[in-house]
Amino acid sequence: LSLHDALPICAVEAGARFVVSPGLSRVVVERCGELGVAVLPGAVTATEVQAAFELGLGTVKFFPAQTSGGVPAIKALAAPFGDMAFVPTGGVGPGNLADYLAVPAVVGVGGSWMCPREAVAAGDFVTVERLTREAVELVSRIKES
Repeated sequence: LSLHDALPICAVEAGARFVVSPGLSRVVVERCGELGVAVLPGAVTATEVQAAFELGLGTVKFFPAQTSGGVPAIKALAAPFGDMAFVPTGGVGPGNLADYLAVPAVVGVGGSWMCPREAVAAGDFVTVERLTREAVELVSRIKES
């Protein structure tokens, strides 16, 4: 068993109910399927999105979103891949998440602004919880408008 094959197994043994990866790996997607856990691999090109679709996936992480074309790139990919949903991460934050959420193919967003490295390293999960709560409230306000 290679390290690549073992990563989803380790995650599940540690209690993970889903696996998120920066890129698309057939091995990881298949292993997650065998383990019965959802997988959200990264995909930013038409080739990667098509490969994800061929692996039976309906949602991919669009990463890194901002440096890969942002909202216009997702809209362009959503046109030929109408059944694919996207979760942009990488450069997404409070200042631009409304733009991403306005795209019908976007089903959610993610961002490290909710979990700053310094807070995690210091075990300051009160800050992480506060920032995450603020993000959820922001999304709720956006959806109401």
